[in-house]
Amino acid sequence: MSEVIEMILIIIIVTLCFLMIPFNLQPNAVIEARKKFDIFIRLYDKPYRHNMREYDRRFQIFRSSLNKIAFLNVHRMENDTAIYGITQYADLTDQEFLQWNLSVLKHQMGPGQILQEKITPLDKFIIESSSAEMKDAIIFTRAKRSLQISDYLPKVVDWREKNVVPAVKSQGNCGACWAISVMDTISSLSTIKKKQPNVTDLCIDQVINCAGNGNYGCDGGDTCRLLEWLQNEQIVLNTLSDCPTTLSTENNPACKFGKVNEQKFLTVGSFSCVSLVDREHLMLRYLATRGPIVAAVNAISWQYYLGGIVQYHCEGRYEDLNHAVEIVGYNLESNIPYYWVKNSWGTTFGDHGYIKIEIGKNLCGIANRVSFIELV
Repeated sequence: MSEVIEMILIIIIVTLCFLMIPFNLQPNAVIEARKKFDIFIRLYDKPYRHNMREYDRRFQIFRSSLNKIAFLNVHRMENDTAIYGITQYADLTDQEFLQWNLSVLKHQMGPGQILQEKITPLDKFIIESSSAEMKDAIIFTRAKRSLQISDYLPKVVDWREKNVVPAVKSQGNCGACWAISVMDTISSLSTIKKKQPNVTDLCIDQVINCAGNGNYGCDGGDTCRLLEWLQNEQIVLNTLSDCPTTLSTENNPACKFGKVNEQKFLTVGSFSCVSLVDREHLMLRYLATRGPIVAAVNAISWQYYLGGIVQYHCEGRYEDLNHAVEIVGYNLESNIPYYWVKNSWGTTFGDHGYIKIEIGKNLCGIANRVSFIELV
């Protein structure tokens, strides 16, 4: 009897020992995250690799990014749907990403400026856009019907195949998306209109450093105000090969441009700055018959974009617009119809510098503020 009791006690003690050991067959989440982070900082050559304090701070942000990425992929039910993952921005907070890569695409008065009584075309647009929801409610049913694609429109349009789309740019730490998107679109439209065999890059620095009308260079600008400036001043644009040196003084840049051949590039004759919410068929029509267009977007959720078609997690409110892009085509044959959108964060972003956005839902605010450009 005593032997049986002794055996039971031994079994109980051994069982308790196993229960007290933190036994886990799953890999430690922190260890796995750190392995990914170490690969990440080597891959993108992050400068804080040997700075332990900054390393630890960025690692915590990186772990938070991993959770966000998992959330973004929850709705991924189809192979075509956007997929999110670790990108070069995975060690940035939302605020840092917004500050370094995006900006608010609305007019802001510069130092010393006072409010003028004269209302410019952009001010008029901003005023009108505030009542867009009311107007959309009135025409909602008709607009939804009109989104049905006309038979005469091609099912697939990609202006890159015509060699009229400039290469993807990288704006770096310069908030120049407003200039890059407009200048690249003008370059495309000029090539199409003049029936040239290949596209020629324009001198984007000419606009970044010299555009007036409420634009502030690398500190931000506005596509509509830029187009208004180009039109009013009848600016003759330099090609990249003729790009002059921009001299800077201590206080402000002094723009110096040599004489340019006015036949090289056309000037801006007219442009639109309109809301096409629930009327995206007009965007498709222009893309099919005229060429690329400029759009303001909300790109805050693009921080982790790897590829696929954006269908979720991209708010479309006008007040959230913070980036400018060039739309170069569309695909209506895909299970999920989408736009081809050229970004300005280099070719390592998304699909070789491009992002696909579903058509017809004003995703990322892509239809809130659209510019069609006519050259003369």
